[in-house]
Amino acid sequence: MAVVLTLPQAQILIHQVTGAKTGRVYFPAIFVAENQDFIKTWLSQDDISFGERDIKYYSDGSFRIYFKSSNIKKQIGKLYK
Repeated sequence: MAVVLTLPQAQILIHQVTGAKTGRVYFPAIFVAENQDFIKTWLSQDDISFGERDIKYYSDGSFRIYFKSSNIKKQIGKLYK
């Protein structure tokens, strides 16, 4: 039986050499369908930066994004409030 994700799945990635932190968030299709306005607001914050190459779209409507922020933990925390 497959597990259906309903909340974003987030990780903080730390580069082994430079120590630079990058956030990675997977937004499941159900969450995207029900929370489009929230996602738009979250992604448009001044503190979050990403480019076209940082987004991977999936055929079911879900997507994954890599982003940079001066306070990644705080930004990821906002996803779950």
